[in-house]
Amino acid sequence: MANDKQTCQVLIIGGGPAGIATAITLHARGIRCCVVEAHASPVRKSGEAIPPNAKPLLKQLGIETLVQHEKHKVYYGNKSCWGSNQLEQKEFISDRLGHGFLLDRLYFETQLQALYQATNQDFYKGFKLKKVVSDNDKIVATIENDSETITLQSQFIIDASGRKASVCRHLDVQKENLDSQFAITFNTKLSGKIPHEISVEATENGWWYVAPFAKNEVTMMFFTLKVLLPAKENMETFLQNELQQTVHLSKTIQNIKIDTVKIMPAGTSCLQIPYGKNWLAVGDAAYSFDPISSYGITSALASGFYGGHAVADYLNGKDEALNVYRYVVENAFQAYLHKLIAHYELEKRWEESYYWTHRLAVFPSETAL
Repeated sequence: MANDKQTCQVLIIGGGPAGIATAITLHARGIRCCVVEAHASPVRKSGEAIPPNAKPLLKQLGIETLVQHEKHKVYYGNKSCWGSNQLEQKEFISDRLGHGFLLDRLYFETQLQALYQATNQDFYKGFKLKKVVSDNDKIVATIENDSETITLQSQFIIDASGRKASVCRHLDVQKENLDSQFAITFNTKLSGKIPHEISVEATENGWWYVAPFAKNEVTMMFFTLKVLLPAKENMETFLQNELQQTVHLSKTIQNIKIDTVKIMPAGTSCLQIPYGKNWLAVGDAAYSFDPISSYGITSALASGFYGGHAVADYLNGKDEALNVYRYVVENAFQAYLHKLIAHYELEKRWEESYYWTHRLAVFPSETAL
């Protein structure tokens, strides 16, 4: 069943960290918005770490108290085996901002959505975007669930739909994929106590990421290139073999059971320009980062904050505001590329490996950046 058009100033597609950060920023600026989220209730996603340098951003967004909840844990560093066989402990103890946080990601998503709902603005949960039309000075979007179709009209639309960039696709705006890295992810239970830290270890065909998930349970992710992904029937053998190739993880993580695995893109992608007529992209819809950078959730929150202020300024007559947003996020993306290239170039143990010889082949050189 369909209903009459409903209106708001800004329509946000996506109720994850980027979308909610945008919404609460706009609300603080007096802009009436509504959020459309495909999932009826929050779902757990990968990306658990909030580094110490994110604390000022959390304070600006007014969400610093959320990460102080007992479900989230403080943490003081990561363990990494990268570039040599040595296991290095990167500690935040010298960071002027102190410790970081390991999030209970599902609970954090729930907290963010509850914070937005407390503003009493519209929140369409469990609705998927079906159509977007940019019509002169307004946006008309059609959303639907199993029983209802709704037409929403707004002055502006924000794409916070993640890597798939749904709004951009409807507007025929394409993201550029800079590489073909994928993540194979699964959860497994361990017999021993799990430390509240993240471990990273490189292998000949990619690299492992291990993070605490729940009591005696971890999330394990193996990153490799699309061409190296095994057939479904060979997946468990492939992962077990890759784990055995590690110098350190194989000593602490043994006899794991691999049931359900998910395979998802985990490379770098970007929009040439993160905005257009009556639209702007935030979070992974604008720029998707390699997880080795730890940019993910912090970047999503930051782009929502800066994007929200840019759209508020634009709607208040400051035409240059969107280009200022572009300048901020493009500079951050260029800095990310420099750091990413430098980090991957540290690993020289497998000079004949397909993964390591092709990992940076598609990226612009340092001199070109």
